[in-house]
Amino acid sequence: MTILLEDITKAYNGRNVLEHKNISIEWGGCYGIVGEEGVGKTTLLKIFMGTEQPDGGGVHRMGDYKYPTLRSAYVSQEGQLNRKKNAIWNVHKAYRKIGKAQAAELLQLLLTPEECKVAAGELSEAKQRWVEIVAACVVPADFFVLDDPFRGMSREERSTALTYILECRGSRPLLIATQDEGELETIPQVKVYHL
Repeated sequence: MTILLEDITKAYNGRNVLEHKNISIEWGGCYGIVGEEGVGKTTLLKIFMGTEQPDGGGVHRMGDYKYPTLRSAYVSQEGQLNRKKNAIWNVHKAYRKIGKAQAAELLQLLLTPEECKVAAGELSEAKQRWVEIVAACVVPADFFVLDDPFRGMSREERSTALTYILECRGSRPLLIATQDEGELETIPQVKVYHL
């Protein structure tokens, strides 16, 4: 299956955020959407997922797919954690079929057992992003869409997180939006789109 974003245009309050952007997403591919803050990376991801509509252009699915919509494992730029609840609760809430013990085991790739039990809002930015990544990756999905997932992470933390993401995605497409193209350098055969 291929998803084509063709001639995508989007404006907010009279300001063009995206102008005539074209992106092709193939099943099994890894894609980086790179650009400075405010150039439309998040908007493009939302248009891809169908949560935002373009002003011009369109999103087209090519090939066979048996469901009317696509499900995305999504890490938002703003964050979706309940900051008053702990990391284990947040992962379990994302997908109830994952047990709390399994959630704790996954989280402990980058968190201590104690950090798993404190309110998510008390964790560092990097560790909150890790909880977001684990919560997204446990959800059954057709695509992985990650908006600035490595914010605040050290090179070592980013490497651990990326290894986990790549293992979870299997052959499903992966889209990562970032300001830093260097964050994508260890992803095999990544195709980069600059905005």
